[in-house]
Amino acid sequence: MFLVRLDKDIRVQKVVKRPIELLSIDEDGRILDVELIEKTEIVCDLCNNKVAVEESELDSLPAGFALTDGEYLYEILCEECRSRYYRDLKIYDSLEGDA
Repeated sequence: MFLVRLDKDIRVQKVVKRPIELLSIDEDGRILDVELIEKTEIVCDLCNNKVAVEESELDSLPAGFALTDGEYLYEILCEECRSRYYRDLKIYDSLEGDA
């Protein structure tokens, strides 16, 4: 497990910004309706504080990090929660683990 800065990897940014899909399904498992909900902000999964996803947001928001194994993103963290709970994990600029 390692951390990736959200403002450094465009692929991670795309994943966290992806709209939420809500499906309505009938008794037989057929999809009746799909609703896309756009995200207005990205928040830390531990404390719900807003985090910066792009470099331009770093002036007003704390850096955001994705907890990952290189294949899946498990949590989004703010700088404070990262330093409190995950201070021993390496931080990389991309999913490949490049510093």
